[in-house]
Amino acid sequence: MNFGEKVKSLIKEAELYKSQGLLNEALDAYKNVQTLIESTQNIKNKDSLLKKIADKIDLLYAKMETEFATPNPPKVSEDARSVIKEMITEDDPEAKGSSSLAGAVALAKFGQYDQAIEELTRLLSYDSLRLDAAKNIVWCWLQQNEVDKALGRVKQWMSGNVLTLSEVNSVRAYFEELVQKSGLDARISRDKIQKDLEPESQVDDEEILDINSTRFNLPRGPRKGEAVELEVSFQAGKYLKMLVPKKDQKLIEGLSVGDQLNGMIFYSPMAIFSGIGYVSSKVTINAGPKKGDYSLEIKILSIQT
Repeated sequence: MNFGEKVKSLIKEAELYKSQGLLNEALDAYKNVQTLIESTQNIKNKDSLLKKIADKIDLLYAKMETEFATPNPPKVSEDARSVIKEMITEDDPEAKGSSSLAGAVALAKFGQYDQAIEELTRLLSYDSLRLDAAKNIVWCWLQQNEVDKALGRVKQWMSGNVLTLSEVNSVRAYFEELVQKSGLDARISRDKIQKDLEPESQVDDEEILDINSTRFNLPRGPRKGEAVELEVSFQAGKYLKMLVPKKDQKLIEGLSVGDQLNGMIFYSPMAIFSGIGYVSSKVTINAGPKKGDYSLEIKILSIQT
């Protein structure tokens, strides 16, 4: 596929997603076009093409944009501040247990987010308080509409050893739930959140052949362990998008965002190879001719020849 055909294919893909109400997917497709144009040399009217794509991206952002008003933190009396402080200044917070945590949360409820985050961070050192403290740190950042800072803290915990694996998964799920409930994912791409939190791939886009279909075992659900084969409807480097008909609901129930798929088989016109995949997105199509069907995205983490 030459440059022109690839650009047309990506734009067509973006318009298709847009017509079906899948704005996050449309945005990703337009950004792929933008990246492709920017990275290709000797293109006629390159600036004009980039301007057109940028305009389409801006229109999508405008459609997804939601106005937010952050309330001013209420003032806390000195007496209330002293009581709260007394609750959280014990040398061994774990000895006071819930009262230490309650004091930090009280600061947050009064809108004193910076001090609350400072105290909650101190509580991460204590096993019995760690999970609740981490969740409340995320809550504090999101109350201020600081999505990037909350996301950065979650990513830091994912790559560090402050939290256990189960605690990281719990905090991550809590973060995504808060973003969805608050409406913040109307302003930022929920797909982007998922991608920021997903594991890194060991392969570059250029190393991956065009893939027609893939085969893997379902990790959960009523058909757990069953091998299924799906056709790839669109590929952007290491990301594979597939459409799953609504009649195959039991198949889609066997997959959740975050699932790692070991032993995947990838079928290319040039070769058959195996590797590990990661379920990065699973959404129901809510509009258009494919309404009721599912859009599934899998990220290739590693490949074996």
